[in-house]
Amino acid sequence: MTFKEAVAQTPNLGTGWQPGLQALRAEDKPHVQPEEPRRLRGSADIDTALRLREPNANRWDFAIGYQHTNCNDEFIYWVETHTGSDDQIKVVLKKLVWLKNWLRGDGRHLARFKGDITWVSSGHTLFTKGSSQVKTLAQQGLIYSGKILRIPNERTKP
Repeated sequence: MTFKEAVAQTPNLGTGWQPGLQALRAEDKPHVQPEEPRRLRGSADIDTALRLREPNANRWDFAIGYQHTNCNDEFIYWVETHTGSDDQIKVVLKKLVWLKNWLRGDGRHLARFKGDITWVSSGHTLFTKGSSQVKTLAQQGLIYSGKILRIPNERTKP
């Protein structure tokens, strides 16, 4: 199954797949930089697609499919664009809990893919990649990428 097919089979996301980074809001696109844009397998705006169904939930923002040159399977970058400050850590962690629960349920087709769950700072960043806050996030399975998520052609992590 491809990323595009998985999005199509996911309840309430069915028509949410977009080519490249087109599912991202205009203000969020500059925060994601693939090394080779042609390797993008599309994107889906999860937050907008599920807003009516779960209006009060702390929903995750985006899923981005990418085909690394050294991997057979497509990879998903789960991207949350959010201000990078101490007072927002609790909000982003709530979004992470929501994402993990959603992937066990309606998002199960997308959960079959390997992926990274990433927080990209959309505004002021008040902590660094090596701070204690970032280490706490990593313990929860969340990668803090700073202001830009750079997607490499070759996957270096397992």
